[in-house]
Amino acid sequence: MKIAEYHSPVLFEECMKALILDPKGTYADCTLGGGGHSEGILKRLAPEGRLHSFDRDPEAIAYATKRLEGFKDQVTFHPVPFAELGHEVGPASLDGVLYDLGISSHQVDDDARGFTFQGSNPVDLRMDSRSDFSAQEWLRTNSLDDMARAFKENADLDRAYKLSANIQSVISDLKTPILPVHLRAATEKTYPDRMRDLNSILARIFQAIRMEVNGEMEQIRVSMRSAVEALKKGGRLVVISYHSVEDRTVKLVCSEFERTCLCPPQSPVCMCGGHHQKLKKVLRKPGLPTAEEIARNPRARSAKLRVYERV
Repeated sequence: MKIAEYHSPVLFEECMKALILDPKGTYADCTLGGGGHSEGILKRLAPEGRLHSFDRDPEAIAYATKRLEGFKDQVTFHPVPFAELGHEVGPASLDGVLYDLGISSHQVDDDARGFTFQGSNPVDLRMDSRSDFSAQEWLRTNSLDDMARAFKENADLDRAYKLSANIQSVISDLKTPILPVHLRAATEKTYPDRMRDLNSILARIFQAIRMEVNGEMEQIRVSMRSAVEALKKGGRLVVISYHSVEDRTVKLVCSEFERTCLCPPQSPVCMCGGHHQKLKKVLRKPGLPTAEEIARNPRARSAKLRVYERV
């Protein structure tokens, strides 16, 4: 199997500095991808250091296993969704957990994977190609209401219901697989006054569908809650997000663990005893890529880095 190259990771040095406080520690890279962050972590670890790397994409596991062959005694690959983190590592066992959320640029660049709205292959959008549920099934089985909700919640799209109706109209009698051109036709019909923004709108449509097909927001919520429990005191949670829905989910999950008091907001006095805080912010504001990094890698332009510490 020929595997395309992966792009360099975003905010690389910033992540390494924030994550690795103890070179002899044990870390988790929850979004292995091409292994760029994992390789960076392993190069900075002492011989006693260990790394757990997660990815549900078998292509990513295959590529990174070959790339990280020189570190095989220090790295354990977990070919499962990162929501399984809590089943794969024990509580208070990690010195740091890294997430580089969103889609791998390799998946977009490989037209055969069906991730790009500019491709000619059937729309797929599965991060795990072994899954039985792809964008084909999602588009054909969803109600108008559910489809519109996904476009609104996952991509902040206006005219979401009209868009959903137009998509269903285009594909209703289709006997062949759904192609990017079919979604483009529905988008042009929905936004005839915004043709100059068509590619941007299509990118958001594909983002919304991808997030539903892969259950991304629930995966993030489950995995990050497990990560907090898996961190040792003083361990770091380092997260890169790329759009507002991801970033909002990260903030909401972490805010659960930043609270000292767990009583309802309307409670006049604290009844829980306080002292429940498990996370504190390391960065008051999210870290952003430099202009130089954005010039090298335009996909970095929307990245935000958030860092928390287990208390």
